[in-house]
Amino acid sequence: MLFTLSRVLKFGIQNFFRNFWVTLATISVLIVTLVSVNILIILNVLGKVAMTEVQNRVDVSVHFKPEIEESRVQTVKIALLGMPEVRDVEYVSIDDAMKRFTAQFKGDDSIVAALGEVGKNPFGASLIVKARNIDDYPKIIAALGEPSYTNLIEEKNFENRQMMIGRVETVARKLQLFGFATSGLFLFLTLLIVLNTIRVSIYTRREEIGIMRLVGASDNFIRAPFYVEALLWSASSLILCFAIVWPAVQFGQPFLQRFFGTSTVDLLGFYTANFFMIFGTQFFAVCFLSLLTTKMATARYLKV
Repeated sequence: MLFTLSRVLKFGIQNFFRNFWVTLATISVLIVTLVSVNILIILNVLGKVAMTEVQNRVDVSVHFKPEIEESRVQTVKIALLGMPEVRDVEYVSIDDAMKRFTAQFKGDDSIVAALGEVGKNPFGASLIVKARNIDDYPKIIAALGEPSYTNLIEEKNFENRQMMIGRVETVARKLQLFGFATSGLFLFLTLLIVLNTIRVSIYTRREEIGIMRLVGASDNFIRAPFYVEALLWSASSLILCFAIVWPAVQFGQPFLQRFFGTSTVDLLGFYTANFFMIFGTQFFAVCFLSLLTTKMATARYLKV
């Protein structure tokens, strides 16, 4: 048994190195497939980070009429904090609203001059409301639309933020679809390449296989070296994929953090925490793919 196993391993390793250029082409396609899968994983993580950052920055700005007293605004704030959908409410006084407006348009002389002509503070107090989840904002908007509040509120700003969320979600979905399409394309090409590689290997070894049949070699013994060769392709492609993806993640992480403006973009931490799940799943998947394709080729050309 051990002697047979050692011979199978020997033949499989010999086949792996004997057809060097065919092996190189097969491993290259497998690497491209694995890299595309990792790109899909990275896009998914970045999409979630982008949505989280957008949600953290989304709020409902409720602007009250200038004549509304602070006590009534505080009453509305307490009522909002009592809603299970509301995470936080920030009160902006009339003076703070004036300071924010002045700081925002300090470089625009026409606006500053127009504000000076008014002669008084034209702003009312406001509340900045943050929901626990993005889906909770419609409920908050509906609550602020009740008759008891309509006479107090001058304006509610949420539509622009809602549009921004929709755009981010659309981009994230398109990136995922692109990733799936790319991975599917390379998966199909991998099937073809591996299948043809096995066919070429069988064809070039047809005389050797014929001699093995004449001396009584079993079907499993003839097929086994091809399986060993397929496993060597899988292991080599995964190792080389890791050698590409890991340094790329390390190199790109600082740029992504600056792009998103947050340190929550931690791709390296994600890969470290899920190392065995990510690369283990990819290894078993590419092994299954290679072995399945090898089985298909040997079943047809070896008639077993």
